Amino acid sequence: MYHSKKKKDGLLSYQDDACHVYGFEVEKLLQDNHPIKVFQVRSKQDHNVKKVIKTYFKDNTDVDQITTRQFMAEISVLTKIHHPYVMGMDTMGIFPGYFAYVMPLYETGTLTEALPTMNQDKSDEYLVQLCAGLKFLHRHKIAHRDVKTDNVLITAKEKRVVIADFGLSDILPTIDTPVSTIKGTHMHISPEQFTQKEFNAFKCDMYALGVVYWCMVFKVNVFDLKSSDQMQESVNTLCDTSIDWLVLTNVLDPSPVDRLTCYNLLCVLEQPEYRFTDRIASLRGNGTNIPSNNALYDRQGQFLLSTRRTVLFASSNM
Repeated sequence: MYHSKKKKDGLLSYQDDACHVYGFEVEKLLQDNHPIKVFQVRSKQDHNVKKVIKTYFKDNTDVDQITTRQFMAEISVLTKIHHPYVMGMDTMGIFPGYFAYVMPLYETGTLTEALPTMNQDKSDEYLVQLCAGLKFLHRHKIAHRDVKTDNVLITAKEKRVVIADFGLSDILPTIDTPVSTIKGTHMHISPEQFTQKEFNAFKCDMYALGVVYWCMVFKVNVFDLKSSDQMQESVNTLCDTSIDWLVLTNVLDPSPVDRLTCYNLLCVLEQPEYRFTDRIASLRGNGTNIPSNNALYDRQGQFLLSTRRTVLFASSNM
């Protein structure tokens, strides 16, 4: 972060053209992780209207090429989607020296900041919302590739979460198209990315979602752990008949073949014996595209819920 007045003044000057075009003035710097900077801004006409401008700095280096790819990846996703649990974009532009786009301000901050005060009611609500948002992305063949609590934003009034930051995302031709590039953040990267030449990007997202849910259940930032083994050990302390144990063992499964999809996970959560049924019904009533629980069954109507693991022979729909 910028701490000196000199740096701050230079930064504000650097932003003048974007703010002039969009009619904003900078309030504060939210993130400085070169070549990306994120600013909170307010409308010059109405100071109650607040937004966020995210910029990608161009410096004609190898990093510049990566920056350009990340910006184009984000824009490619944000221009295609509109969903209540996925971050939106107001507008974008290309300026001398940097790219920029304007997005809503989520004043409550990130899910990481909310972990110390997390409770079961919130974690249940957020899990269902994240599943709905991620399922929407996957249905449109978009793999996020960097799901983590830092990339989940919380709205101030509606108390809902949105998935943000699509700089590493993949837009793939089919749900079965393999990828070969390791992406993500430490402790969230699925095991198969280190052991296989090619893997399913959507299953990588599911592993990362499992890490996010683990953080909510245990109210701990996963970066506070020394290794992923500690995460797995803590899951084993849960009652093996609880829905939390069931979810975590299935989405954190080291085998991508056995790992649940968003589609399957929502179907499991909707089962009447679990506490998520009303939340999913509420989302469906609000028009969110949530599968009905008959999707749990395959063409032969087979469904097995064992005491050790859920085995789903479900539709291949994402």
